[in-house]
Amino acid sequence: MKLDVIDFARSRAIVLFLLAGALLTTNAHAQSTSARPNIVLIVSDYMGYRDIEPYGAADISTPSLSRLASEGTRMTNFYAAAPVCGPARAALYTGQYPARIDFEKNIRTEADGLSSSIPTLPRWLKSAGYRTALFGKWHLGSAPEFTPNAHGFDEFVGHHMWTIGYYNHKTAEGEPGLFENNQIADREGYLTDLLTVEAVNFIDRNSDQPFFVTLAYNAALPPYQPPGLPEARWDEGWDVNEASRTDYVHMVERMDDGIGKVLDKLDEKQLSANTFVIYTYDHGGRHLVDSSPLFHGFANLWEGGIRTPLIMRLPGVIEANEVSPAPGIAMDIAATILDVTGLSANAASLDGVSLLPILQGGAAAPVRQFYWQADFYNFGQQRAIREGNWKLIEHDNTQFLFDLTDSPDERNNQYYRRQDIAKRLRAALDRWQDNVNGVEPN
Repeated sequence: MKLDVIDFARSRAIVLFLLAGALLTTNAHAQSTSARPNIVLIVSDYMGYRDIEPYGAADISTPSLSRLASEGTRMTNFYAAAPVCGPARAALYTGQYPARIDFEKNIRTEADGLSSSIPTLPRWLKSAGYRTALFGKWHLGSAPEFTPNAHGFDEFVGHHMWTIGYYNHKTAEGEPGLFENNQIADREGYLTDLLTVEAVNFIDRNSDQPFFVTLAYNAALPPYQPPGLPEARWDEGWDVNEASRTDYVHMVERMDDGIGKVLDKLDEKQLSANTFVIYTYDHGGRHLVDSSPLFHGFANLWEGGIRTPLIMRLPGVIEANEVSPAPGIAMDIAATILDVTGLSANAASLDGVSLLPILQGGAAAPVRQFYWQADFYNFGQQRAIREGNWKLIEHDNTQFLFDLTDSPDERNNQYYRRQDIAKRLRAALDRWQDNVNGVEPN
């Protein structure tokens, strides 16, 4: 029997929310609020895997991210939960697969959004005494019941759409797109810089209490508008065919400058030793990006669409200047934050697991299975599973099997050689899809 997916997801979300509230309240008394680490989560958008120096960039200078990597651990087999913005971000905040919470496509209308009945990371942390803020992209709904404030963010300065202009802060349709909480914000300045200033000021104001700030940069989304453009060109950059790699490079480098200012403010306020800093992408990009050696990009389940950088730093807890090949996925970020802050990652039955044992250097990575299903725009119907080094991907009616250690570029198809592995992974993928879609087992 197939259950109604929406009712199934909503009912499950309500139960989990009540359970999470009870368990997190209990845990909140177990650890002094003042002793909990601060959390800074930084998210880039629409970028290539190789487009920061810790992951091999040769034509982009990112000294701030290089510093962060040298002081923490970077992971080389980390994945987005989806290859497009909305579902990827929903998984990041909920710790659950997009399919499980019935949020698998980008929002199209004001009636679309991430229901505030679903428990999310900012609400868990706010309930535990954290001051919470989001500066930058939300893209999970603009109606009152879907906004960042409805999900537990005390402060929000940013945008609800997939992107806005870096100078005029307008949407692709020419409408005002920058908000402060639930009101249109009239601000001047380059968007990357505005978001950086908001984050720095938030840290300055809240240095005497635990805080959780998400800095979700627009970079490096279109419009391709690097810093320093004259006002006459502030409406340009929407057509990738008229942009250049140089434009993209300058946008990324300005973002790295902003990250450096955030790290400097943590140093200035003597907070670095007790602040968990996380950097990742929402998913892969396309066109002007460099994702080598990975194949494909945005909206695809090939590696270029879903494998992303992840850098984590927490001095004295996470190993410094280390590289981890352990596989991980976006939902693990929520689970790891809950673990680091002393809140139970099991409270909300997350699909992610805490990476802390691996990041501390004392545990071997468990063999796990990661799953994806996607049907976006004109890119075809896709689904994929990764287990250990093996990845099975189905793109429309064609199946591929790769050993990602041997073929990270997904060019050496092993399906014809190892149909035994393909059959086993396909069966596991079928079971997962039945589970998240609410299909009862036979």
